[in-house]
Amino acid sequence: MGKQRTKKQMDKKRVKLFVTFGVLLAVLAGLVLYLTSLGETATVGATAEFIGKKFVIDPGHGGFDVGTSGTNTKVEEDHLNLEIAKKLRDGLIKSGAEVVMTRSDGEAIAPTKKEDMAKRREIIETSGQDLTISIHQNFYEDPDVCGPQVFYAPGSVEGEKLARCIQERLNKDLEVKKPLSHKEGNYYIVKSGAAPAVIVECGFLSNPEEEILLGKKFYQIKIVKAIMEGMEDYLAEAKTNA
Repeated sequence: MGKQRTKKQMDKKRVKLFVTFGVLLAVLAGLVLYLTSLGETATVGATAEFIGKKFVIDPGHGGFDVGTSGTNTKVEEDHLNLEIAKKLRDGLIKSGAEVVMTRSDGEAIAPTKKEDMAKRREIIETSGQDLTISIHQNFYEDPDVCGPQVFYAPGSVEGEKLARCIQERLNKDLEVKKPLSHKEGNYYIVKSGAAPAVIVECGFLSNPEEEILLGKKFYQIKIVKAIMEGMEDYLAEAKTNA
């Protein structure tokens, strides 16, 4: 009987060890999920420049208008635009800003391309925002061309400053080997509304390496962080020069 009791005691100890180990694994898994969720939102540290500010974020394309597509993965631009724009929205709200999205889901905001663009312009012209950021992905016939590029409206002094600030941060934070320069772009969106507006082409879906990166959450967060830092640089610069 003594040996039998000892065996039972050992079995109970094993059960306790397994239960304890299971609890520890559950706690560890929860911690990992928590830390991962924190990483889903980009932050820029000091965010005083964003408090009380209002921004329009425009995820390009949507619905029937998918934009361009990845050469290898066939990922559609409108999907990536929305993913990055939502991360940008969340980061800005967390930093104290108000955000208006031209679209918040995968659908277009009007039944035709012309009406869709007109609706975006209406949102941009009536929201009373401080800045407008339109998110897009690029494509070029030469697959070696890569890197983010920011466009602003021709003749827009403040748009050029905003584009420069964001371009510099993107080139630095993404460690772009052959950095592109910000440029004028005669585009409908950047010519909409009174607030400084830019189109951020986050990268080239025609470049195999960049196409893969653009679909990764960690890289999207790096892009968003750089955009936010560029916005913050512009607002700080504007305040100094006021």
